[in-house]
Amino acid sequence: MPDGARRWPVHPEPAPGEALTSWLGRLAGLYRLSVEQLLTYDLGPASAQFDVVRPRDAALDYQVPAFDVVRPRDADLDYQAPAAVLRALTARTGIAVGRLRRMTISGCVPWLADTLDPADGQKAFSAYVRQDSVLLPPGRAGYHVVNHWVPWLPARSRPWRTARRVCPTCPADRGILLLAALPLMISCAEHGCRLERVHEVRRAHRYDEPMTPRPVPDAVAALDRLTFEGIATGSVTLPSRTVHVGEWLRLLRTLLDEVSMVASRAGPGSAAMLHQIWDTADLPFRAGLNHWRPYERLSPAHQEAMLHAAATAVQLAADGRIIPGGTLGSALQRAPHRR
Repeated sequence: MPDGARRWPVHPEPAPGEALTSWLGRLAGLYRLSVEQLLTYDLGPASAQFDVVRPRDAALDYQVPAFDVVRPRDADLDYQAPAAVLRALTARTGIAVGRLRRMTISGCVPWLADTLDPADGQKAFSAYVRQDSVLLPPGRAGYHVVNHWVPWLPARSRPWRTARRVCPTCPADRGILLLAALPLMISCAEHGCRLERVHEVRRAHRYDEPMTPRPVPDAVAALDRLTFEGIATGSVTLPSRTVHVGEWLRLLRTLLDEVSMVASRAGPGSAAMLHQIWDTADLPFRAGLNHWRPYERLSPAHQEAMLHAAATAVQLAADGRIIPGGTLGSALQRAPHRR
């Protein structure tokens, strides 16, 4: 092994779709260490990627080792982990570097996003969202100026992570999904209940007061199961065919764009379909949105409403109650309705 490293005696497998820091937290906990201690003192030369800061006690004028603070020189291990750190973790756990890299946002390129450079915003938006269509006829969505944009992530001037969320019903040691920090899923794919903030769930377990699971609409639960299937297996089973997770995420993002369209842009026939979707979801048309904005720049409440409408559209298309007119619409229809 590199650097004369020895394999750690216990190293659990990462869960499907788990974030790198979540897995590191479970790993460190087995040795009664913090993640900071594990990375700073047990990765060999790779530990130089982290800075240890010992604050001084002003009264006694000496450094206090018990209050070591570890500052990673990279911005966020869940966003992009240094290659040296990944190689050191591979040497000590046997988990392949490629698998560890896929537990970060940068490792999800190109299926999550073609690029993580916000400077390519307009070109990326046109290719990712507007190149194809689902509900609307091709080209009906038109053109919007979208600068400084990355699919599913807010602008880099803000933190990319929304909030760490977990299922209140799943075992506490299952880990945290990487993409649960993005506006991609509302519910747990296994239990169909709403994902909650991780600190609230852990606090409830700590005081032996488990949180009561909050259900989500059936259409939303079904949509989240499709997304999780893609994250866990790399493919999604749709009514007419199986698609790659990258194709599914592009289809879903296009669908979220279309359900936010104003009726005048959609055209008479498509506008009636959009109204049917919002009425079936029992939500105000376009969730009351006054001005169009990219999904990534909407408030969490508006994002959840858009996901609810998209889930309803998928359900209505599968049931044959609407006929999508877009280039990707046939994927949501059962085989007899394919064109």
